Amino acid sequence: MSDALSLSWLELPDGSRFDLRGSTTVGRASENALALAGKEVSRRHALIQAQGEGEFWLVDLGSANGCWVNERRISQPVELKAGDVIELSGVRLRFGSERIKADHPSASGLLESTILTVKTAQCWMLMADIIGSTRLAQQMSAEELPRITGGWFKECREIIDAHGGHVMKYLGDGFFCYWIAGPESSAQLRTVLDALKSMQEKKSPPFRIVVHYGEAAVGSVPTMAEVNLHGAEVNFAFRMEKVAARLRQPVLFSETAAEEIGVLTWRIDECEVEGFAGARPFFVPGLPQA
Repeated sequence: MSDALSLSWLELPDGSRFDLRGSTTVGRASENALALAGKEVSRRHALIQAQGEGEFWLVDLGSANGCWVNERRISQPVELKAGDVIELSGVRLRFGSERIKADHPSASGLLESTILTVKTAQCWMLMADIIGSTRLAQQMSAEELPRITGGWFKECREIIDAHGGHVMKYLGDGFFCYWIAGPESSAQLRTVLDALKSMQEKKSPPFRIVVHYGEAAVGSVPTMAEVNLHGAEVNFAFRMEKVAARLRQPVLFSETAAEEIGVLTWRIDECEVEGFAGARPFFVPGLPQA
């Protein structure tokens, strides 16, 4: 581990500082980690998602008046950089970040706040991404697109949170989440898939889902109250998105996921996966088509 630590914060309108120690909900409602008093701020306006040491992404949660970064309205999650000015319905926040040495006076508290733990575990991994996000941006107005995409991110996250999942990363037009395998994890994932497939039927926006099951290193990052997955199986799950796009499948399972999921699946094809040797079989839900 480097002897330098990341320290990140939001500068509030009154000049005070709100330190970021993990993912932070922002909105008018008092239950948000950061409650803002602006009359036009939505009750649950946005999420500032921690995605590793010192990396934060701003996610609009389908707010009525949108999120702006450096005077540009966002229609998908964006990574924040030091000095970025965030505007939420007239409330201006400035994102700050710096690297400090481990012997800095602020460092001891940061290190004590999070214990670094690393273990290996079997995990369910799910990735979803909006199909044709560039085309949608051309077809929809600047006001409509953020509401559609922001509402999608919000609804997906609420479903996943309600059924034991953990959203780990936002990826511009999609997200990656996981469950550590346990007695209830397969049933929780099946419930989430049913809900997401109901959302897919609305096609607003259209999106695809990939599911993988495999071993991953599970660990937290010093100074950040977030858990992340690492390892080859995680990389495989990310690569599956391209396979699903190539096969034009709205839901795609890896072989291990198909074996563990507990629902009917059928083998659709064998495909090469970037960075992995040999063709791999892939599966879709349901019975074989005639």
